[in-house]
Order: sequence, then structure tokens, then C-alpha cells
Amino acid sequence: MKVQSLNFKLQTSNLGLRNSKGVALIMVLWVIAILSVVALEFCFAMRTEVNITKNFKEELQFYAMAQGEVQRAVTELIYRHEPSVQQMRKTLKPEEVPPEKREWITDGRPYTLSFDQGKGEIRIMGEAGKVNINLVSDKLLRKIIGQFGLEGEARDVVVDSIQDWRDPGELHRINGAKNEYYQSLKEPYNCKNGKLDTIEELLLVRGVTRELFYGKEVRKGEGGEKVEKTGLKDIFSIYSAGDQVDINSAPSPVLRFVLGVPIEVAQNIVKGRQEKNFENVQDLLQRVPDLSPFMADIGGLILFQSMLPYYTIEARAKNNEGRTVQGLKVIVKIDRTEKMGYKVIQWVDALF
Repeated sequence: MKVQSLNFKLQTSNLGLRNSKGVALIMVLWVIAILSVVALEFCFAMRTEVNITKNFKEELQFYAMAQGEVQRAVTELIYRHEPSVQQMRKTLKPEEVPPEKREWITDGRPYTLSFDQGKGEIRIMGEAGKVNINLVSDKLLRKIIGQFGLEGEARDVVVDSIQDWRDPGELHRINGAKNEYYQSLKEPYNCKNGKLDTIEELLLVRGVTRELFYGKEVRKGEGGEKVEKTGLKDIFSIYSAGDQVDINSAPSPVLRFVLGVPIEVAQNIVKGRQEKNFENVQDLLQRVPDLSPFMADIGGLILFQSMLPYYTIEARAKNNEGRTVQGLKVIVKIDRTEKMGYKVIQWVDALF
């Protein structure tokens, strides 16, 4: 009996020892699991922090690239308005000036700059090459809006509403709008009854949709390349002379929508001024003879050698894959009385 009792005690002791080892093993496994989760969470947090820091660094770099592009464009514009520089350029023949030293053309064509992190693309648009939305005549305004495919009442609503927006008083045109209409909207506001302060103000006007203002992006064929979109923002300005546009700064959309010339003639004008500016009507027709049939109708709308000091600069900073990472839109006035030689009128951080 004593031997059996001793054996039972030994078996019980061994069982308790094995149970204790099992509990310890489970506890160790739980501790390892918890530590693994903590380590993974720490690694994930550190990876997130690294990515945030990297993205922030790249964002600053590309923003600095875009700022550098704006400063380069401003420098070119200051040279454009500097009499001594212009006099020196007049003494040289076009073939004597290397391409990188030629005066930049302010019709919106792209110029590129190279950086270690990518490349920059700059476009300069002379405001003299656009139509002044605050001064445009009823006749020309109807012609331009009609070029966007609007007809009849749809066209008249936009035209009348633009004129009502900029005109004082509460009387509205047949298809226009004043406070009564704007106050009835879901988010009401007042009619300006005065000149537009920015071209983006057109988005508040009855009938002006975002598609009409910014342009509609279309593609050539299924999966084809993007076609450059044209909207009211590409045609109008608040700084230009009026109905007349500078033929040396007018971008292709203005040539087609304002002057109403075919796209082939517009392309010839853009190509012709690449070598040098058009000096007068005779020079224009000599280099672009295809324009002759249209001159009777559009001659009064053309200016030459306008020195209006307002320009829109669009700067794009792109990575090495060609994707736009940062964009800036800046409107500047070149003014020799300013300390820096120019004044920023509008600065917008935006991707294009």
C-alpha cells in the first residue's frame, strides 16, 4: 500500500510539473505574440513617418522648383520691358541670337527647365493678347460665346447675364439676371453690379458653367491623346485693352474664337511670330498671306507691339516620370518703379 501511495504521489507530481511547463509555454507564446504585434506596429509607424517625411521633402522641393520657374519667367519679362535690352536685341539679326538667348514669346507656348529632381514647364500669357471682359462689346461677346457651341437662348442667357453682372442698377436684360435671380439660389449671393475683379468671378454668373469656364477635355478616338481644352478663362482678362488683342501675344484659342480664323491660319500665325514679332499689317500679311481674306472683318481687332505690363505665368514642376507634382499660377505686373521690378497681382497654388 505504501508503494502504491508513493507511486501515486510521484505521478501526481509529474503531472503538476507538466501542467506548469504547459502554462509557462503558453505564457511565453502570448508574450512573443504581443511583442511581435508591438514590433510590427512600431515598424509600420516608422515606415509611415518615413514616407510622410519623404513626401513632405519632395513637396517642398517641387514647390521650390515651381517658384524658381516663376522667377525665371519674371526675369525674362523684366528684360522684355527694359529699353536697353530691347535696343541691344534690335541691333542683332535673328540668326545671330542663339535659341536660349532669344526673347520668350508670351502666347502660352511651353518653355522647359531642367532640375535634378525632374523638369519644369513654364507658360507665359500676355494679358494684352486677350479680350477685356469688363469692356468687351455686346457684338463681340455674342460672337465669342457662340464659338463655344451655345446658340439661341442658351447663348443669350450667358451674354446678357455677364453684362448685367458688370452693369450698375437692378434692371436686367431679357435673358439676364440680377439680385432677384441670385438670391433665389440654394446658396444665395448678390449680383456684383460692377466690374469683375478676377476672371474667376465669371463662375458666379448665371449660365457660366465650370465646363464653359475651364473648357471640356476631349480625346481623339478611343484611348487617344488629350486634346487641349479651351474655356472662357483662355479668352478673357480684366487687364487687357478691350475688344482689341495683341497679335503677338494672342494664344491660339483667341485667334480662333475672337478673330474667328481657321485653325490652320491660327497655326501659321503662331509659327510666324516664333522668329520675331509682327510689326504691322503689311508685315503680318507678308508672312501669313492666308490671313488676307479675313482682314476686312478683323483688322480693327488687332494690335501690334502692345507693351501692356500684365502677364499670367503658369509653372509646372514635374518628376522624372513626367507627372505634374506641383503647379503655380501667378499674375504679375512688370513695373520699374517697384523695388523688385515687378508686382505680384495674384498667386494661386494649383495643380493643372
